[in-house]
Amino acid sequence: MKKKLAVGITCIALVCAMAAAAGGQTLAAEWRPSRTQSEVGVSESTTTTTTGTTIAVTTPTGSQVQDASAAVIQVTPVSETLAANAAVDAANPGATGAQLAAAPTDSGLSYAANGQLNNLYNQVTAATSTEQLLADTAPAAASQFQAAVGESADAYTPIALYDVAASPSAETAIAQSGSVQVAISVPGVANGTQLVAVCWDRNGNSYLVPVRVVNGVVYLTVRSSGPVMIMARSQVQG
Repeated sequence: MKKKLAVGITCIALVCAMAAAAGGQTLAAEWRPSRTQSEVGVSESTTTTTTGTTIAVTTPTGSQVQDASAAVIQVTPVSETLAANAAVDAANPGATGAQLAAAPTDSGLSYAANGQLNNLYNQVTAATSTEQLLADTAPAAASQFQAAVGESADAYTPIALYDVAASPSAETAIAQSGSVQVAISVPGVANGTQLVAVCWDRNGNSYLVPVRVVNGVVYLTVRSSGPVMIMARSQVQG
């Protein structure tokens, strides 16, 4: 796998207008996930599963998530995963992605975990439509989209990319309860914003998850560790 990744690119795109063309919607010129320095943040520092386990929720702290003995969920923006893998690449010239896969990085994730989100970011920036993006990256979620959301995927555009990683004890707690709610901040999202999230596990399996907005805070249902792409309904220009 090629490891040439853009560096210094951040993860949130402003909600862009979609233009109607040729009887359908295509991505407008404003499709630029790197156009702003704003990033997702953690709005609530803890969450509690339905079985009563309290899990700390953090952004990267410098420690490796998989080494944590406590129940922790780490929310990592794509800008951090891009920079972390770039640093590993620079320190290991000539090494392959397979050779570096298990290497710990400054993001608190492994090189392979960073790479999963980084590859998604590259596909988002190269996409020509949301429907095609989902077909290429999340076929299972794409097949559910119309029935679950009630609209074509092209009515939505990505506004946030990040990784959610659970420590071993947090993974156990999530598995016992089935899921847990994680509260994050997403610049530009207010009450009434229509959102949907696509999530991936570490094996690349995709699925849609519920998202709700309360007082500007985005609550995401987390089932497993892996990348998350939040999409907002776009306004259609006639």
